[in-house]
Formats: sequence, C-alpha cells, structure tokens
Amino acid sequence: MTLHADRREPDIYIVGLGIKGIEHVTRETESVCRRSQEILAVPTLPAGMTHLRDLCHRVTDLHPVSYREDENRLNAYDTMSAMVLAAALDHPPVTFATYGHPLVYVYPTRQILDAAPYLGLDVKVLPAVSALDTMTIDLDFDPAIDGLQMYEATDLLVRQRPLQADVPCLLWQVGAVESVLYSSALNSPERFFRIKDYLLRFYPPEHEVAAVYSSPHPLFDASVVRFTLADMERHHDQLHQGLTLYIPPLSRRPVADADLIAKVESVEHLRSITHDTAAPGPRSEK
Repeated sequence: MTLHADRREPDIYIVGLGIKGIEHVTRETESVCRRSQEILAVPTLPAGMTHLRDLCHRVTDLHPVSYREDENRLNAYDTMSAMVLAAALDHPPVTFATYGHPLVYVYPTRQILDAAPYLGLDVKVLPAVSALDTMTIDLDFDPAIDGLQMYEATDLLVRQRPLQADVPCLLWQVGAVESVLYSSALNSPERFFRIKDYLLRFYPPEHEVAAVYSSPHPLFDASVVRFTLADMERHHDQLHQGLTLYIPPLSRRPVADADLIAKVESVEHLRSITHDTAAPGPRSEK
C-alpha cells in the first residue's frame, strides 16, 4: 500500500461500515464516500445501501453478483476485487466498502492491495469498527488480562494449531468450518464433530464456551449461545455462519518470575530501566 505524503486523492479507498449498521460508519468514511465516483459495497443490511446512496450517486452492491450457492467463496472474492480494480482504472477514485473492519477477515482487501501496485493504482485503507471490537463488549471481555489467541476455525484444524488452555481463545467462522464453499443451507450436527474432538484435546468436556454474534441492527442485542464442549453439536441449529466461538481460559497461569513481579512497583527498578529525558542521548558514531 502506498503511503501518501501529499494530499492527492488515491485511486481506491477501502473502508469498513462497522457492525451495527450506519451507526458505526465513521465521519472519515462518509467523507471519502462523498468524494468517490463509485462505491462498490458489501453491506449487511439494506439500510447500509440506502445510506451509501445518500453519499454517492453510483453505488454497486457486490453481494448478489459475487456469491453463488455451493461455489468456492474465493470465486466471490475474486469477482469483488476485480470489479473494484476495474472501476478504479476507469473512473477513480472509487471506494470498496465492506461490513466490519476492512482488514479483519476481508480477503478482497488483501487481493486489491496486492494487485494495485502492478496496475499503477494507489490505495488507502481507513479504520473501522470490527467484530472483534463488538465481541469484547458482548462477552464483557478484556484481552489485556490474560491475552488472546484467535484463529479461523478451519485453519485451526488443517494446520493442527496448538491451543493454550490458560489463554482466552476466539475461533472465527466456526459455523462455516470444514468448507470454503458458499452455502445458505443450515448446519447439521456432523459439521461440528471434528472441531469438537480437536478442542477436547485441550479442554475438558464440561468446559463452557460461548458462540457470539454481534447484532448488525441497533435495535437488537447480540446473540450469545452458551454450552459445554460436550454438547457442541447439539446446538447445530444455532451455530450459523456468522458466529465466532469464544473459549474462556481454564485457569490463570501462575507467576513464573517472582523476581520481576517484586520489582514492577519499585521506583528504584523503574529508574534503572529509564533515563532522564533532559539528559543528552548517546553520541552518534562517525
């Protein structure tokens, strides 16, 4: 991605529409949408498209022209990124607007960023509210306490990634586990047999987990379904493709460095690892 020292308009803006409808759309995003010749969007609600049409005279909904039942989702992402790049070559600047954050589980963004330099196109990505941001609220969870590990559910299985049972875990796209094909069909219990067995390598059957779906509508609360790992497949009808699985830690990891924990509140130790900002810095070598 090109860094812009000047104020020249990039050819492509990549923005996120947040999770909870137009309430999460930032003023910065609205500003670049107004300056765009076209917005190519993947919204979650019709109200999102309506809002975008208030900002730009030309808005294209990418969802119906990209996704096909039982086809690889990568085909949909290829279509999206190709349409954005073609529009930018023809009538820049354009905006690619997706729900959530544009760099959190949005593969077309990566495709656009990788291809743009070869086409002589400049791209600027703007921050937005992601599902990770909303899930910390939905779960009353602060990752600063015990850290956080998170993986895409199918990637966890195919790479056999090890899990730390004392660190909170998020498994994204658990409702779409074991397939890269787009489908509107409901999940069956069998979809969750393999991932349940894998999780039981690290957690006991009675460990309670939560499947969370942050509401995209301002009038509705988030959906949080709690169950034990032993009962995971019994909730197959509730585990749709938008859910993320939260696995709380089994226990707190004990302190291993007693010497350091004794020093973290010590003024003397603080002074030993800092220096007076007024003091001269080290001489540069010639």
